[in-house]
Amino acid sequence: MKKALLILGMCLTVFTAMAQDTEKLLKDYLQVKEALVESDMKAAAAAIQTFSETLNADADLQKGSLKKASDKLAKAGNLEQQRAAFADVSIAIWELVQQSNDLSADVYYQYCPMKKAYWLSTESAIRNPYYGAKMLACGSVKDKKLK
Repeated sequence: MKKALLILGMCLTVFTAMAQDTEKLLKDYLQVKEALVESDMKAAAAAIQTFSETLNADADLQKGSLKKASDKLAKAGNLEQQRAAFADVSIAIWELVQQSNDLSADVYYQYCPMKKAYWLSTESAIRNPYYGAKMLACGSVKDKKLK
């Protein structure tokens, strides 16, 4: 019985850590998104750096499509490259969010038909990171994950 309780406790600790990591990664991702919405390459670069550091601190995320997309995002040299790489990161982050059972906010999976690209938001209102002020409200909510 003690062994079962110990294993259960360890599992809960792992799941809590994973949920916190997902929350932190999502928070950092949203900072990147907001910088792209504002068409601020400098702020985007700083947010991308923070996002990469958070991702690199989690050994479980060091493989797969998220790591590959994040590396591409980190190497982006201008706003258009950042936006293009952000599309791949968004798909990978959405997969992670869908697996999470402990979100602190609803997450909306939004779509830009002009770029044929997705992004995540904690608000249902559209703020398109692929065009910024040029087409701020272009897009729609395609799916959502409730907290």
